[in-house]
Amino acid sequence: MTRRWLNDATTIITALVSSSCCIVQLVLNIFSYSCAGFAIFTPYRSYLTTITVILLSFQFYKNGWKNPRVWTTTFLSLLLMVTPEIVSWLNVNTTKTTTMTTDAVMLHLDGLGCLACANRIKNALTTMDWVESASVFFDNSSAWIQYKVGGMDEAVDKKKVAASLIQVIKNVDSKYNAFLITSAGTTSKGS
Repeated sequence: MTRRWLNDATTIITALVSSSCCIVQLVLNIFSYSCAGFAIFTPYRSYLTTITVILLSFQFYKNGWKNPRVWTTTFLSLLLMVTPEIVSWLNVNTTKTTTMTTDAVMLHLDGLGCLACANRIKNALTTMDWVESASVFFDNSSAWIQYKVGGMDEAVDKKKVAASLIQVIKNVDSKYNAFLITSAGTTSKGS
């Protein structure tokens, strides 16, 4: 009995670690704690996923296809392994179906540790009334933010907007910082 539990726990833990502990980081973010640095496992994700699949295969071989415990372990392991993809999918930007004049800024982000961190920053940015959309890219540590044009002098407005966005990012967690890369005015029609 203890050995079965150990096999199940090992499989689920390797699945959790292969997800760069995305679930753990999301739970920490809910309670306003910073990401705990589990992203160090990201370079080893393919290896950890392979180990998880091998462990699952071994469990099916040893216990058979009709064992509900093995299927439960498989479901939990697969769910944990695809958590980064689920978070990435949820982080995808939705656009509105109106035509509007917007301006956009691109910021470089410092302190991103994982996709959950990127999602946390995106959620903070989109709470601003004047932000139309925000996309945060973990891969290159950047954020593209479109916002409503304010009617002020464009140069002054862009500086104020960039400073406000950077402050929002810094307020999420003290480990985050940002600086302006570029800005561009656009007219867009949402789909």
